[in-house]
Amino acid sequence: MEYTAALFDFDGTLANSNELINRTHYTVLEELFPGKYTMESVRQFNGPSLDEVYGTLVPDRKKEIITKYRQLNSELHDEMITLFTGVQKELMLLKEKAVKLAIVSTKKNDMIERGIKILGLENLFNVVIGSYSYNHYKPHPEPIYRALAELNVPHNQAIMIGDNTHDIESATNAGIPSVFVEWSQKTLKEIEPYEPTYTVKTMKELSEVIIGKNIDKQIQYEEVSSQCKNK
Repeated sequence: MEYTAALFDFDGTLANSNELINRTHYTVLEELFPGKYTMESVRQFNGPSLDEVYGTLVPDRKKEIITKYRQLNSELHDEMITLFTGVQKELMLLKEKAVKLAIVSTKKNDMIERGIKILGLENLFNVVIGSYSYNHYKPHPEPIYRALAELNVPHNQAIMIGDNTHDIESATNAGIPSVFVEWSQKTLKEIEPYEPTYTVKTMKELSEVIIGKNIDKQIQYEEVSSQCKNK
């Protein structure tokens, strides 16, 4: 096995919440700055923490605007969040292979747990690290350090998977390999300067990176062995 622990970002990596996040940012920003942003341009705010986004845009009203963002996001959340293709199947496979799974996100812990329940991912994650779990947001390495400590896994056995520059930088800063998922709203061109260790186009490719390239042969061997034992 290549890695014994896989650390996942949540939004945009496992959960397809891009439209939800973009719509929430656009609605809030349209009220603040009428006509300045579009649904396309607000995608730049999908990834950084809300503190970073609104602390930069409206520092004197940051707390008020973040509260407004979260209220709207919560109202839209359940009907707009979905899973990316193959997520549940591959997470279950990794779990069966005894890979320790963690979520490392800038999202609030309670909202992560809410998303996990809605998307049917209960009992798959050993650890959930949200914004209540640390003091410094990604790209600081602290969220990853916290996950590794709770998983009791050494650095050389863990890998970080994400859809944003912050995920890649945080992994680099923590001294572990990183994976960029190409179903991200970010493009490969935007991510390349941050030098992810791997890039993958599908969840199946991701499983191959984590478990090893012979994953299909391993599964076939186990199926044949099981059939022989049952004869």
